Amino acid sequence: MKLNKIAQSVIFAAIGVPFLASAASVTHNDDTNSFSGLDAWMMISKDLGNTWEAYTDESQNNFPGSTYGIIAAKDELAIISQPYDPNSTYRGGEKVRFLGYYWTAQWWVDQGVSPSTDSVWKKGDKVNFNIYSEFQFTPYTGQKAEDLQNSEKKRVKSQRKVIGYFPEWGVYEGHNYFTPDKVNYKGLSHLNYGFAVVKNGVVTMHDTTQAPNLMRELDKLTEKNNVTFMLSVGGWDNSQEGVFEAATRTDEGVEKLANSMVDYVHAWNFDGLDIDWEYPDNDSEKAQFTKLIKSLRAKLDEQGRKDDKYYQLSAAVTTNHNNVAYINPAVTADYLDSINVMAYDIHGAFDAKTGHNAPLFANQKDDDQKLNVSSAMSEYADVWQIPKEKLMMGVPYYGRGWGSVPATQIEAGLPGLFAPGEASVKGAWDDEGQYTGTNPWYVLKEKLASGEYKRYWDPQSHVPYLYSVGSQEFLTYDDPQSIREKVDYINQQGFGGAIIWDISGDTADYELGNIVDDILTTSVAKEKGATLYTDINYLGDDIQTNDDISCLADVKSATGKKMNDTISSVKIAEGSLGVNAFTNCNYSGTKIALLESNSALSSGNNAISSVKIIKAIAYEDYGLEGRSLVMDGDIKDLSTYSLNDALSSIQVAQGYKARLYANGNYKGNYIDITAGSAAIRDGFNDKVSSIQFIKE
Repeated sequence: MKLNKIAQSVIFAAIGVPFLASAASVTHNDDTNSFSGLDAWMMISKDLGNTWEAYTDESQNNFPGSTYGIIAAKDELAIISQPYDPNSTYRGGEKVRFLGYYWTAQWWVDQGVSPSTDSVWKKGDKVNFNIYSEFQFTPYTGQKAEDLQNSEKKRVKSQRKVIGYFPEWGVYEGHNYFTPDKVNYKGLSHLNYGFAVVKNGVVTMHDTTQAPNLMRELDKLTEKNNVTFMLSVGGWDNSQEGVFEAATRTDEGVEKLANSMVDYVHAWNFDGLDIDWEYPDNDSEKAQFTKLIKSLRAKLDEQGRKDDKYYQLSAAVTTNHNNVAYINPAVTADYLDSINVMAYDIHGAFDAKTGHNAPLFANQKDDDQKLNVSSAMSEYADVWQIPKEKLMMGVPYYGRGWGSVPATQIEAGLPGLFAPGEASVKGAWDDEGQYTGTNPWYVLKEKLASGEYKRYWDPQSHVPYLYSVGSQEFLTYDDPQSIREKVDYINQQGFGGAIIWDISGDTADYELGNIVDDILTTSVAKEKGATLYTDINYLGDDIQTNDDISCLADVKSATGKKMNDTISSVKIAEGSLGVNAFTNCNYSGTKIALLESNSALSSGNNAISSVKIIKAIAYEDYGLEGRSLVMDGDIKDLSTYSLNDALSSIQVAQGYKARLYANGNYKGNYIDITAGSAAIRDGFNDKVSSIQFIKE
């Protein structure tokens, strides 16, 4: 950003409007992307005066990139109106600006019916803004621009998230007229607008009648509530048409589609992009999806440097373990800020027999023991090694149903579960001709209250269902109890947060949302040390430790399984340095150094009896170079390792602090170095003779 551009810019564009003393103090600062001298009697515009908002607090005083900022005297008519758009429809009472005047719609106005041409519009006052200051801001350049991108990316990665999907069609009768003012913004970190669609290889609007006004209104409300506003592209119907596959078949097509997505995000003032391609399912589509994600990340970063903004990128992905590989998580995860696991639609009327829409865990009678929410999350976290803070777990605010379901108890005490059924139930959210029994939570709650259905709880899968003996209807869904368990699971497992499909399914008092928003206020402790698993691929029973364990014979898993001589895989947490494993108790027998995660132990498989956490790795040269010493305990005399007075840098594991002494036997002056990598300075370079470790 250019410096030394602070100046007064006071412009009075209206004649006969009284001078306000505060106006004279309004100045701009291009180095901070802000104005000074703002107060509650003013309003601001960031889009050349098309839309205005009343100034209420400093969070609004941000004009990044090349924003043209305008400050004017507060005008209520300007704030509640916008320029007339011939491609939009208007409801009675809505106000627009046209030909220098305010106009009010008397009743519904169709597209193309402009003010001054039809009596549906009532002419009002003349538009007359009293402008105090206006300025064309410029973006950061050089290192400052890169620093902004890097710091924001880091912030987003660590952020706890609740991502709610807003359905474009929710504003219609079938979804109880779910308009932007009904959103529980306080319970969200992100709002994803679903959906823009792909046509002829580019992104375009789906509902051209509703989308323009919806996107503008949601942009205002998300900014006001400090919620990240994302554009979701695709969705089930759009994906089934094969449009993603067709659009990305060539490298030129990938670039065309990616450019249109980024242009759309920029034009409509979104904060990022969510790719909802359902689903890549072969090697060709895997390559196409990977190219698209890479291209989008590069283009969003390029646009972000122009706009002084970090644009987020996420993807909605499958729960089916057979198809996870086709999103190429080992590669694409690095380019994505959030990986939104659609942990629902696991069973529905597309199956010949009943099952749970979103079972948290497997039931012993499930045909596929890995087709459930917890297994899906483990697949991404443990098998594909995706950082948990990037993984968002799906939480459904709806359910599905079957008809003609007999009361057979395949699982004792659970009539209708795993029984044959038909796609014959008409749900409140079903389109014409659909019989999937899709109902939002608020409708299912009413059905339960009616007395026609009885609620059952599956203690293995940890989800409920409704069953009616009279109508033979089976309705799978989530309720406050199962949602509470899922939120606890997210927090306990250390996942980044949740996605909600979709927020219009909640009750008017946000019964489910008030449970899910606990994620935003719950701090999740990062894993430290190592997790030891009884099966390969980080599966089976496990224990997690950041302490030495002298004998695994004394240790049991959460399920009560004895862990001695059972370990087959070991996962090393981020920030940890590994473990030394031993085949006998008390750190004896064969030593196996595990400095990285190992999904299938060759040496020591089913033979580990004790472990020592590696606390630090010290190096002879700066930059973690030269000879090194791996330490799993205190070192009272570095001369034993020919490294006395020879250390220049050190890596310390999470959860520990290294105390470096000038003399042997932990004597003399010392310095403390906390977790992470550091050069040894402050007079201790090549001056360390002993090291002690302190658990934080």
